[in-house]
Amino acid sequence: MRSRPRLRIAICGGGIGGLSLAVVLGKYCSDVEIDVYEVKPQFTEIGAGVSVWNRTWAIMQTLGLDEKLVKMAAQVPSKELSEKSDPGSEGFEFIQLVVPYSFVNLHRADVLKVLVEALPPPSMFHAHFNKRMVSYTAKSDSVLLHFADGTSGEADMLVGADGIKSATRATMYSALADKVQAGEDEKNKLRGFVNASWAGLYAYRALIPTEKLLAAVPGHQAATRMMFWCGKSKHVVSYPISQGRLVNIVPFVTAADAEGKPYDGPTVVDVSKQKLIDEYRGWEPELLQLLESADNVTKWAVSHVRDLPTYVDGLVTILGDAAHATTPHLGAGGGQAVEDAYILGKLLASPIATTSNLPSVLRIYDAVRRPYANHIVERSYTLGRLVEFIWAPDCIDVARARNGSKEELQIIGREIRKKWDIHWASVPDDDWKEAERMLRELSEVPGQVIARM
Repeated sequence: MRSRPRLRIAICGGGIGGLSLAVVLGKYCSDVEIDVYEVKPQFTEIGAGVSVWNRTWAIMQTLGLDEKLVKMAAQVPSKELSEKSDPGSEGFEFIQLVVPYSFVNLHRADVLKVLVEALPPPSMFHAHFNKRMVSYTAKSDSVLLHFADGTSGEADMLVGADGIKSATRATMYSALADKVQAGEDEKNKLRGFVNASWAGLYAYRALIPTEKLLAAVPGHQAATRMMFWCGKSKHVVSYPISQGRLVNIVPFVTAADAEGKPYDGPTVVDVSKQKLIDEYRGWEPELLQLLESADNVTKWAVSHVRDLPTYVDGLVTILGDAAHATTPHLGAGGGQAVEDAYILGKLLASPIATTSNLPSVLRIYDAVRRPYANHIVERSYTLGRLVEFIWAPDCIDVARARNGSKEELQIIGREIRKKWDIHWASVPDDDWKEAERMLRELSEVPGQVIARM
């Protein structure tokens, strides 16, 4: 007769964050049961490119996934990132960002494929497809999941890895608001986290076959290196993926006065190539040549989740975009989900974590991950406003920068470097050491509950 697993863990969402958690659990333990509930009929990722920086790459190496990912990368990890500016006149390079560690450009589908191949064995892991969780009911010793098809599931705990429109976060913050005994302002503040807020930002997305680009424009730089084009309230990022066969382009347009306002209409729509080109009319030829090669263009309304006060409520926690959806300017979104999974997975894999102390264990995850991940959200938001000359520190004359002042642009370049250094200033194992210390303290004091931080 099969013994009861130490923990029954339900993961809502089979994207990079949810599957990374399953892989981490499978690497570090064998006595838990993992059920992943995915809304689609198979594991699949929305979006195209993702840059894997040093912190995330360190986790991939620890999990033994780095060799497979390198084979799928667009290029041997590069140490140079170039940014260009076109503030309305002839474009010129105003910053070259040389990083002390490598980064890898990958297709999200390739990352997911590698994760799927590394999932735990059937004795631990079960996938359930076509399952959209709409809410959950928290009990004293378990969580009951409610699905759109009328069925339900039960586990000792729930991890919401269900993205920016997270039903887990919505249920959690509705429940937290209901628990508030006094003060409508506090209730309303908590309810404000039920939905992500529009960042006042649009992102166009397209994949360009490299062969097509080079046939039209031989030697185009975007075929081999990451590029930035910056201008007032707009910028474009491009980089090669899929072993260099594709160029991923992401043009951004900011409507700064629209931030935080309700967004009406679908968040993703198909648009014509001409619509995209019109947004950047008058910009430098190199960029327009790239946009001319684009087909199948989509336009996304970008939202974010800022300064969430907790990632945990009882036996329920959230990770990835459900907890800290961020604007993509810092290129850290997917990596943050992997970092969440690494810390949470190692905590849950520890034999110290049991059904009797799960809320305290989850509080350790919240205490270690939330301050850092919330900081990344704000850092990325500020970087976007900096590269589009919407905002700058008091030491910079933004108007002169918009008009192409090389002196002001060099100062902005230094500020941009400061924002990017978050990728190599530390490694996730530094965070794990702190989580491990708190876990040891928990084991030494029976019944201890980690306070919310």
